[in-house]
Amino acid sequence: MFNSQEYEHGRLGELKVDQHIVETPFLFPVVSLVTSTKASGGGIWKYILQANMNQGILRRNIPVMSQVLHFLNFIPKKINGLNTWRELGIRQRYQEDTGVKYNAPIFLDSGGFQLLSKKNIDLSPYGLSLSKTKGFQSILDLQQDFGGNIVASLDYPLHPKLLKEEAEERLERSAINAIKAADSLQKNNEWNPFYYIAVHGQNRQQIEQYVQQIFKKFSRNKKLRNYPFGLAIGSLVPLRGSRKYATIIDLIRGVQQSIPEEKRSITPIHIFGITGSLIPVLSYLGVDTFDSSSYVQEARSLSYLEPITRIPLPILEMEHITCDCRVCQEANLQYIQEALISDQKCRPVHHGHYKSKYYADIALHNLEMDFQLVKHIREAIKANELQEYLIEYTSSRSHLNKALDSLSCEDSSLKTRLSRKIVFFPEKQELSSSESLVSYKYKPDSFNILREEFTPKVNQKILLILPCSGEKPYSNSRSHRLIHDRLEQSIGKNSQLIHKVTLSGLYGPVPEEYECKPPIMGYDFRLDPLDEKQIRLLTDRLVHYIQLHSQHYYTYIGYATSKAYRMVLEQTKKEASNLVVLPYKPKSLRLTEFFRKENIAELIKIVQSALKEVNLGDNGQD
Repeated sequence: MFNSQEYEHGRLGELKVDQHIVETPFLFPVVSLVTSTKASGGGIWKYILQANMNQGILRRNIPVMSQVLHFLNFIPKKINGLNTWRELGIRQRYQEDTGVKYNAPIFLDSGGFQLLSKKNIDLSPYGLSLSKTKGFQSILDLQQDFGGNIVASLDYPLHPKLLKEEAEERLERSAINAIKAADSLQKNNEWNPFYYIAVHGQNRQQIEQYVQQIFKKFSRNKKLRNYPFGLAIGSLVPLRGSRKYATIIDLIRGVQQSIPEEKRSITPIHIFGITGSLIPVLSYLGVDTFDSSSYVQEARSLSYLEPITRIPLPILEMEHITCDCRVCQEANLQYIQEALISDQKCRPVHHGHYKSKYYADIALHNLEMDFQLVKHIREAIKANELQEYLIEYTSSRSHLNKALDSLSCEDSSLKTRLSRKIVFFPEKQELSSSESLVSYKYKPDSFNILREEFTPKVNQKILLILPCSGEKPYSNSRSHRLIHDRLEQSIGKNSQLIHKVTLSGLYGPVPEEYECKPPIMGYDFRLDPLDEKQIRLLTDRLVHYIQLHSQHYYTYIGYATSKAYRMVLEQTKKEASNLVVLPYKPKSLRLTEFFRKENIAELIKIVQSALKEVNLGDNGQD
């Protein structure tokens, strides 16, 4: 049952699940629960769930979400291992293996998205079938055996560009599953989870028709007429990735307006897979629950959410932790950084902890940032100030301007409030490098070294190309200081012969002489390895820079381990064959490799060899 107190925008409610009450809006962290044949295993998940005694999600008794087919990623073909989980249930298995007394609600999704990406999943060895007639029951059986308190129907997600005929076929199959599963649940006297029906649509009209169809089918069925359920909106993740916020908002509004008026206060709305900076927008629209796996994805890419701006920071380039959340109060940045670049495998890195523990520290901090954001939203709703909070929140996040505009299109009060919004422009003043502000108005043409009248210093004969850093000026970043210090320790005064040029993801080559210029200090941009156009632009600029100064430098060295920047260097080498790209054979194309001792030693060796050539050349000229 769902009880809600209606507000003009957004709502506070209580999702009553068995003996538990989940205050909404609420964020369900997405977790993998069956990660090994035993609950005590699972790498990063072991620490996220229970091995971290103070911060583990299960030890904190936080409601979680998982999908019932995730075991295929961890214990495929281990039928006996899965049967043990099914016989005992997830709670009892964790109790027996780890001593965790977990009794918070578990939300189990159907795994429909996994079925979409993996078309040939065979569950027959487990005594299950995914056929059109039996699939919904197989998923329900897994959800019941695992002990789900909240479950979602077996659905077939839609891609935004899916052919209309295929989309309609998927919607029909999803609707059939939804009704059949509800009918099966209401007959089950041993298990009574709260039921979410997954809903989809490629446009507002389609999703409205789908939701209306669901309610009509329930109302016409005497046994289901009063059966409680919520609506879980799917197929939005691709739209979030392409920042089609207007479409997302339109779809959510379509769902809301299709719920019969007498059912609105008892029908919670869940959003699959979209959180982060959109949480305030979703809450304003009246979304009650959402789920997030981004906290883990960010950790795996070594991104640490800055507590105020929520901008992902490269953890390996951080100097200190400024966050005071419950996770960071116990975290040790030095241990984290050392562990992430460690070569240790299957052995503890620090104080009996494995590398996975430190990935989990980052993930749990990122999750805590989402929890705090939801807490602020609840407080704003209680004070009836959600609209003011939303406007204040989006004012410092320009990428959400379009979302705010879309919200105001059908919201007269928000539109009026935005029209009265006053923007104060501070008096122009010079900023020190540490006070530099960020602007998203800078474009690739805001700075181009090829248009500058620039000549390297006479004595700087070795060109060293390093990837840009989030911290400005680049030379103050942890990554650039590490290279500078190691080179100075190894070659002493000869380091003055090196000319450092930073490869900016937005501008291309940036000589160190230009690091403090406003366009360099003020931009914020992350180069994506899939952005072929931008990578080509950077490659062209770097090739032209090398060619322009080919008579000046003796040697060109590029050092990068992140995939996007490495791609630029590799493509540049095809046109400027004298460029040495290091490390020669990195273990992986990740930031961790940048800090690995062996790779830095390789760079130093190449620089030392280049210095000999420079000295020989200079002697020859003399």
